[in-house]
Amino acid sequence: MKNKNLSRQYPLIFVERFKGRILFKTPMADYTSFGIGGPADVMAFPVDENDLKEILSFAVSKKFPFIIMGLGTNLLVRDGGYRGIVINMREGLKDIIWQDGNATAIVGAGVRTPVFAAQCAEHGLTGMEFAASIPGSMGGAAVMNSGAYGRDMSYVMDGVEVMSRKGAKKFLPATKMDLAYRSSNISADTVVTKVHVRLGRDEPANIKSRIKEFVERRKKTTATIAPANAGSIFRNPEGVAAGRLIEEAGLKGRREGGAEVSEIHANYIVNNGRARASDVLRLMALVRDSVYSRSGVLLEPEIKVVGEDG
Repeated sequence: MKNKNLSRQYPLIFVERFKGRILFKTPMADYTSFGIGGPADVMAFPVDENDLKEILSFAVSKKFPFIIMGLGTNLLVRDGGYRGIVINMREGLKDIIWQDGNATAIVGAGVRTPVFAAQCAEHGLTGMEFAASIPGSMGGAAVMNSGAYGRDMSYVMDGVEVMSRKGAKKFLPATKMDLAYRSSNISADTVVTKVHVRLGRDEPANIKSRIKEFVERRKKTTATIAPANAGSIFRNPEGVAAGRLIEEAGLKGRREGGAEVSEIHANYIVNNGRARASDVLRLMALVRDSVYSRSGVLLEPEIKVVGEDG
């Protein structure tokens, strides 16, 4: 699809029923934790499921490509940006419905994971403490089966409500999601709208104490206090941490342009303020090849890479 074809259709996106914001040619660097990325042709911010259905219907009917984006915390956008529609979920779907005496909750996909973890603590509900240290949204956490400190979303999810590219809605139980390390079987053109969570009970003070411990541990052991980054770059191979393999290969501090392997945590690549996506991709390739040459382990990316080269 040529960019000019999408440009001709811009007025059609402004349907009366769409209540959220719509931006054109907006830098995706402004919406990713990496602070990297060229412009998106269109970025739409649905405020509810009706909005989401409208923009999906438009994209499908016009045969425009689209991607679903949460808070952009594990996303690298190439320097040429994205030729299509970015459906940005950060401004809507933030309702939380507490059920069964607060023992379960239906959480909007746009709710931030640390926010939901904090609310659980206030209600004396345990299970989400690990997520208080994970940046991102509940929808993204469900799709990626996000986790930390020996726990992940598979421990608390009953399932998710999803919307297909044609606007059809259904409930997908966790037992059908093929949940594994940082992965699920939810396809890129299926949108999680709500996450169903089951929780235990404990004293709020105990839950808050665990949350504080996890947050402090992350501050001490990861690069969250360093320049812009997208979290862990590579998946942990079975039985060993990717960061350990990278550090043993002597790659801490290695640079490509404005991208650098963090001195704090070797599985983080940081943007020192002037990095381009091409710098990050070159550094990722260098790390992958160096680790493979030294240890025979082929690292797999954990971050998602989208868009076109600049």
